[in-house]
Amino acid sequence: MTTLFEKDLSYSSLNTARSALSTIITVDGMSIGSHPLVVRFLKGVFNLRPPVPRYKEVWDVSIVLRFLKTLSPVASLSLKNLTLKLVMLLSLVTAQRGQTLHLLDINLMSIYDSSIVFTFNKPLKQSNPRTQVKPLVLKAYTHDESLCVFSTLKEYLHRTETLRVTGSQLLISFQKPHKAVSRDTISRWIRTAMQMSGINLDVYKAHSTRAASVSAAHRAQVPIQEILSKAGWSSAQTFAIYYDKNLDTSESSASQFQEAILTLQ
Repeated sequence: MTTLFEKDLSYSSLNTARSALSTIITVDGMSIGSHPLVVRFLKGVFNLRPPVPRYKEVWDVSIVLRFLKTLSPVASLSLKNLTLKLVMLLSLVTAQRGQTLHLLDINLMSIYDSSIVFTFNKPLKQSNPRTQVKPLVLKAYTHDESLCVFSTLKEYLHRTETLRVTGSQLLISFQKPHKAVSRDTISRWIRTAMQMSGINLDVYKAHSTRAASVSAAHRAQVPIQEILSKAGWSSAQTFAIYYDKNLDTSESSASQFQEAILTLQ
């Protein structure tokens, strides 16, 4: 643990190492992670290197939305561009993690006149015995069909219907043999869409869409309780500390765009 600390690893990295060691090492009848010396050591690391959010600022959602508007009409898009648009819209509108997008299943999907609803039969990161995972509702965005996740998803379902050989995962590869994709592939698609939009990938990772979308929703005066419900948080403090970010002015101008209101619609 001291060696890791001297290599300038963060508190969270050392805490992960403690958890890993605790699964295989016991001392005096207790796991190594519970040993008083280790506990005191980690408290000292926390005080010296307190965990901080990855981003102090976040990119402007309107930059990506302007790019996504150019990918229309959806019926004329290649399967690759249709997939990239869908994944990016899903990520922004739902403010969900890549794990959630990976678990979307067409067998657990219900289609209505102006919405599509996904339920889950596997636990999500925020799942716990006291909280039931809520369905994911994707509503039609009638203000601008070029930014409508509902119509984009319907086109994707139509386009991939004959390509699905096995399995029921929603997101499949746009290249043959069109198999279900991994979480890493979904993250790569999000990064690709960000890069095509002009977002700096040297600074921002795929998970930054979560902070970008909820921050845009907050600036658009979406009620905080609705943001917490959509993103799966129980505490407003989590949102305030880790996800509510100012705009990175190096990425965009300070002007606001009406399309930002679609975030967390």
